[in-house]
Amino acid sequence: MSHRTFAERLDELTEQLHTMSHDVETLVGRAFALGESCDEAAVQAIRDGDHAIDEAEMQIEESTIELLALHQPMATDLRVLVTVLKINNDLERIGDHAVNIAEAFGRLSRRHQRPPLPPELDEMARVSRGMLRDSLDAFVAGDAELAREVGRRDDRVDRLHESLVRVMLTHMQEYNISACLQVILIGRNLERIADLATNIGEDVFYMVQGRTIRHGSRDAGESEVVEERS
Repeated sequence: MSHRTFAERLDELTEQLHTMSHDVETLVGRAFALGESCDEAAVQAIRDGDHAIDEAEMQIEESTIELLALHQPMATDLRVLVTVLKINNDLERIGDHAVNIAEAFGRLSRRHQRPPLPPELDEMARVSRGMLRDSLDAFVAGDAELAREVGRRDDRVDRLHESLVRVMLTHMQEYNISACLQVILIGRNLERIADLATNIGEDVFYMVQGRTIRHGSRDAGESEVVEERS
């Protein structure tokens, strides 16, 4: 196959990932919007959306592996394909977390003496969804600085999660313990979405710059990746 054909297929692959990323971002928003009054039909709709994401994940993985096997790309093209594989996997996992959030809201809606949802939960949802959106925008635009900036918000989500847990532990003395645990579970899944958005940002930075910012090398000591010429 010609290089032009490879370039066209690579463009098609990244467009498929872009579509999947939009679907995942939408699913997370829909899951959190269910709130305390959702029914089983609403939860099942989130599960159905996740099944579609699972199918897209498998298709993108197969296409990426085929491009790697047929063309053996080097340098920038190789980094793009490796990044697509990683983001593809992270997006599938984020879809799973959306289902977990929806199911936790479903269980919460069936509990009596539910605690009031703390403002930390809304803020976690806002920040983590913003991180996800920006990490995916960074991929589409090839924006290394935006990709790097995403990870700087992760500590805020972690602090909000810690505060949320403390609030719910105090509420357990007054409200249904199981209901409080569901709120903690929702927060935990939002915290994991923020972690995965950070992973995506780090992978995008590597794709664009050829340098890693994982494992504490975000601000210093970044190692250059030696590239082969194509």
